[in-house]
Order: sequence, then structure tokens, then C-alpha cells
Amino acid sequence: MPDDPISLDLLARLCQQTLQETRATRKELADVRTLSLQTIDYARRIERRVAEQRDDLELMIKAELGGSLAHLQTRIENHLQPIEDRLRGLDLLEQRVEALEGKV
Repeated sequence: MPDDPISLDLLARLCQQTLQETRATRKELADVRTLSLQTIDYARRIERRVAEQRDDLELMIKAELGGSLAHLQTRIENHLQPIEDRLRGLDLLEQRVEALEGKV
């Protein structure tokens, strides 16, 4: 048996110290839980913002390309219109020639 007797005061101090350490551990655990929840919430907000930015970027690109393509289509149509008009004139001329040949 050891020479030092265990006193109730020593046991009380050890229990008090254990209780304080348990409370501190619980508080730290609660802080870790809170920080984890905040981190998850922050990550979700970032994902949502990225998705919104992706949608906005897609809309901007479509608008830019759509406008450019519409402009290009208009320019092509404007260049082709005189050619189409000439071809229609040639068709009318061909019909007249055929009509005249049919009379002769």
C-alpha cells in the first residue's frame, strides 16, 4: 500500500478538474459542429453561385452569338438578293423566249 493516503479533498479536486475538462471538450465539440455546418452552408452557397454564373454566362454567349449570326445571315441575304433577282429575270426571259419559239 502506498504511504500517501487518498483524501476526499484530492478526489473532489480530481473530479472537479475532470468535470471542467469534460465541459471544455463539449464546448469545443459544439464549436466544431457549428463550424462544420457553416462550412457546408458556405459550400452550398458557392455551388449555387457557380451555377447561377454558369447560367448567366451561357445566356450572354447565346445572346452574343445569336446577334452575330443574325447579322451575318442578314448580310448574306442582302448579298444574295441581287443574284436571286437576276435569276428570276432570266427565268422570265426564258419563258418569253419559249413562248416566242412556240409561236414561230
